[in-house]
Amino acid sequence: MKKKCSFNFLMLLIVLLTACSTIETRSYRIPDNLNIIQKIKTDNIPQKCLYSAINKTAFILEKENNKIQIYKNGKKINTVGGFGVSNFNNIADITLAPDDNLLVLDSFQKKIIKIDINGEIIAEIKLTGFNEPTLFAVTAAETYYIFDNALKEIVITRTFDETDRYTFGKFQLEHPYKMDLGKDIITVYDKQKNTTMIFGILGHYQDEIIGNIQINKYQKFILRDYYIYHPETEKKFAVSTNKWNDFSLKDNVILLSDNEIWIGKFSYIAQNER
Repeated sequence: MKKKCSFNFLMLLIVLLTACSTIETRSYRIPDNLNIIQKIKTDNIPQKCLYSAINKTAFILEKENNKIQIYKNGKKINTVGGFGVSNFNNIADITLAPDDNLLVLDSFQKKIIKIDINGEIIAEIKLTGFNEPTLFAVTAAETYYIFDNALKEIVITRTFDETDRYTFGKFQLEHPYKMDLGKDIITVYDKQKNTTMIFGILGHYQDEIIGNIQINKYQKFILRDYYIYHPETEKKFAVSTNKWNDFSLKDNVILLSDNEIWIGKFSYIAQNER
């Protein structure tokens, strides 16, 4: 890890992230069932999908087309982006803001653009000092984690001031495909190596596991070709005839195939009820 921050910023960061990570105490519940909320058919291959349960809105990223498709209650309501006809030059990643609006990372313009559920631009943040930002995530306390592909490291920042940032992952991250932020861990999946690297919330290395791994409520889940596998119980969830390309478990369970997206939520039972 490399420090590029003031002492005060680091102390504030530790307090904020520690507070966020202790909101949820350790859970001993195990997944019982996956309840599907929506199934969305897509015309193009989706690279990422986010779902706002508050607004019942899904944001679907099509990186190859530089577009974001917006669905509400399962129906498409708008398309944002495109080449040469929009305010977005190179959409690299998307994430939900704490207020459930959408944050869009434009790698070419080196900025984060905030849009509402209708696709209207609300605000912009310039990423001064970044060379090639390609992945990002944000906490409820609005601390940003941004992967700079040119430097091969993740930057933690609240103010976006170059003097107030903390970096980690140098010489560890090669070809990150996605980055997911949990209560007290960060998972970074390398699609080329098919491995998931796990860091603590402040960037200390914990483990590297083979496969596309997600950790939710202290339970580990592995994406197989046609289902999600839970090693502890050996249960299979979201069994499909379509091959799954990716999944996420942060707030909702989201699975992506070449032409379909499933959005759902796990139900749990107490471990002693098994």
